[in-house]
Order: sequence, then structure tokens, then C-alpha cells
Amino acid sequence: MSINDFKKTKLWHKEFKNLGYDSKLIFKKAKTKFETLSSLSFFLTIMASEILLNQPIQKKINIIHNNFLYKFMSKDSKKVDRVEINSFSFSLFMILQKLFKEEETFEQYADQIINLSFCHWSQIQKINEKQYLQKKQNVLNLWNKNKPIVFSKIESSKIDLIILLYKSFEIGIGNKEIIKKNIAVLGFSISKVFKEFRYDVINEFKKKEKLIR
Repeated sequence: MSINDFKKTKLWHKEFKNLGYDSKLIFKKAKTKFETLSSLSFFLTIMASEILLNQPIQKKINIIHNNFLYKFMSKDSKKVDRVEINSFSFSLFMILQKLFKEEETFEQYADQIINLSFCHWSQIQKINEKQYLQKKQNVLNLWNKNKPIVFSKIESSKIDLIILLYKSFEIGIGNKEIIKKNIAVLGFSISKVFKEFRYDVINEFKKKEKLIR
């Protein structure tokens, strides 16, 4: 995960942002290995973000991902930073597990996807190079620790990831019934994203896959 990829992703956003979320246009414009993998990672990042931004989570769990939090929680900015990074990472892991179950061959790109997805997240969050370098090791540590769960095809591994994602919010509620309800809400939002999974992105990537071989 080099600073060069961070800079290249910044240029990718400038060049591709006018194409919106049209997978056909974005992958058609992708001419290099980096652009092709970056295009795939962009859509995976968006799907991971949808898990976090889905309305039931905001209402029930009250987590909002944006830099506004630093203005209101400056005394606890380290916790906010940790929650944002960890919850995004586990949301991305949820999306990757779904992707790998649909297309097992995509597992060969896992490390590159983690790398470029974090670069996209960094651009969306508008963090600078210094912040990027500070945060990236946390993402890698989470990935290296949890990749066996992400690669697992056992159905219970999905539940494991949902629980890990819930814990990443650090809500600190002791009531088991409330925790159970919150996890159910989180599971619902994840299922909603899975139902709207961007299969069009998978298809467009496969058309371009020869570029990265």
C-alpha cells in the first residue's frame, strides 16, 4: 500500500468522477491494470459505505461517518478515528466475502482490492497523505487478522463478521436485548446491500480482466 497508489487514486477520482456510477462507462474508460482494479475497488468501497450509511444504522446505532465528528468529539478524536477505520474495514470485509462467494477467482486480487479500496475511502474522506500513512497500517492489521473469515465459505462466518462489525462501533451497551436488536438491525442493512449487489460491476470487470493478467 504505497503512497504512489494514494496519489494515483486521487488522479483516478479527477478523471473518472464525471462518469458517476455507470459501470459500463467507467470500465470502458479503464485502460490499464491500475485503472481496472481501481474501478472494481471503487464500487466495492461504495457498497461497503452503504452498509454504514444505511438509514437504520444511523437511527438505531447512531454512527455517522464524516469529519463533522471531529468538531463535536475533539476530546475523543482517537476513538472516532478508530471507529471509522474499523467499521469501514469490517463493512468492506462483508462485501468481499460476498464477492468471493460469487466469484472465487477474485480472491487472487484480495490484497490489491484492500489496498485500493482504502485509497478510495481516503479520497472520499478527504484525508491527506500524512493521515493516510497513519491509518493504513490499522487496516492492514485488521485484514491480516481476519482474512481467514473473509475467505471462509461457511455460512456462520457471515455472522462472525456481523458481530465484529457491530463491536467496531464501540457503542458500550450492556443490555443484551438491546445488543441483540442492534445486531438484527445491522444484519438487515447488510442484507439490503447484498440484495442490491452490483453484479454489473463483476461482469464489466471480467470483460477487462485480460488487462491485469
